[in-house]
Amino acid sequence: MTDGVFLVGTDQDVGKTMVGAAIVTLLRDRGKKAVLMTPLSTGGEIGKAHDLLKGIETPGVPRRLTNPIQFETLASPYVASLVEQSPVDPAVLLDAFKELTGLGYFVVVEGGGAMVPIRNDYFMLDLLKDMNLPSIVVARSSRGTLNHSLLTTRVMTAERLAPLGFILNGYGRFGEGFAESLNADTLANQP
Repeated sequence: MTDGVFLVGTDQDVGKTMVGAAIVTLLRDRGKKAVLMTPLSTGGEIGKAHDLLKGIETPGVPRRLTNPIQFETLASPYVASLVEQSPVDPAVLLDAFKELTGLGYFVVVEGGGAMVPIRNDYFMLDLLKDMNLPSIVVARSSRGTLNHSLLTTRVMTAERLAPLGFILNGYGRFGEGFAESLNADTLANQP
């Protein structure tokens, strides 16, 4: 069995935290040792998701492993690091991941968008590559998701990181029933 799975988002607020929490809960219900890792958070994101994450806390696992780098600035990790004058060292993220897997956890990594810059020369895709995990793209079910999802998949495939599949989130929230109902099949039928 692999050491985990990496969730790649197509946009903000697509539900990566909710999907990650659901995967962790499902695995734990099946007797697996699982944990949610948010390698980088900005603008108090972890605080906003506190109620959701409270239900899947892992006693004995320090936050330095589940959320190793946090910024107050609401921006991409790279921009937040510039504003706060605190450059990101990817080794910190990878060491936390390795420590979690070394403790026997299946790690559900709540990543970000494929091309979100972590440093000027290091992107979310690079973190995915360095963690050597399979990935799942998390997207909204609304109009526009085909473009976002296919762009994400195209860049991931170009980097030889083709995702296992998609999770479309929020059915019915957008009032676009007909379009929403066709998006999953359309994505499933892409080469």
